[in-house]
Amino acid sequence: MCNIWQTKDAGDLEIDLVDKLPDSLRYINISGGEPFLRRDLPDMVGQIVKACPKAEIIISTNALIPEKRMREDMARIREISPNIGIGISIDGMGKTHDRIRGIDGAFERALTTIKGLREDGMANLRLAFTIVDENVKDYYDVYKLSRRLGLEFTSAVAQGSDHYFQGTGLRPAARNDLRQQLGRVASEELVTYSPKRWARAYFNRGLNRFAGGGGRPLSCRAADDFFFLSPAGTIYACNVLDLPLGNLRDASFEEIWDSETAVKARESVAACQMGCWMVCTARSAMKGNSIKVAGWVLAGKAKAHLGKPVL
Repeated sequence: MCNIWQTKDAGDLEIDLVDKLPDSLRYINISGGEPFLRRDLPDMVGQIVKACPKAEIIISTNALIPEKRMREDMARIREISPNIGIGISIDGMGKTHDRIRGIDGAFERALTTIKGLREDGMANLRLAFTIVDENVKDYYDVYKLSRRLGLEFTSAVAQGSDHYFQGTGLRPAARNDLRQQLGRVASEELVTYSPKRWARAYFNRGLNRFAGGGGRPLSCRAADDFFFLSPAGTIYACNVLDLPLGNLRDASFEEIWDSETAVKARESVAACQMGCWMVCTARSAMKGNSIKVAGWVLAGKAKAHLGKPVL
């Protein structure tokens, strides 16, 4: 689903560059590749906490490294950041996940790691599902797995990116199957008493719209509300558009953020036709359009309680 692992000579982000991040950040996803391959990951988290003390931090992982090592690393990391979260990729049930990941037993290894982390006292855990043609029919089942395990559930539709996903050019998942699966989960979220889960139902609406070629339901705020930092130190408008603003090796964050290059990048974002919809790009848009989101949620809740399709 992703060719990041084929990237040549990408190197690792230098820890001292983290000191240049703005202390205004409120959400940070440490992604990869695989973050736990870094032996200095606890040190990296420590620097992030110092630079961005108000940020909620999530580490995204495929949970394929030995369970013992991850639990040891997380014990050190939680001494630094007790509320840090882990997002574990599960891209299908059992053999489907193993086939997509290309490793026999990957599904059971992930579940074993989750069990171990919970035994260690971790509560901030979530399953992360990336939708491709091969696994779309497993979407609802993985969602139900997350509910049985008492974990959060996040999802995305696979898409290409030359500077991050390395131009995978994946096909959109089967349209009818995708709508059915997304709608089924959205309906279950809407009949709960949790506003956070109602918002996830709206997010599914955006996934369905994006996958169907209809674009995103809310305008994008890339390079205004969020950015993507590459291992090379380059700040991009987001993790999809190839719009570099500058490099932290060469300038301060403030110089990059206020530069003419950044201004032009925001103009490009305003004219962007990609229509992508991911948690990292949708969160601020949904918060900034809470009335519009609430209106859809109210209408959707009525349909869900009546057993009508919400998507």
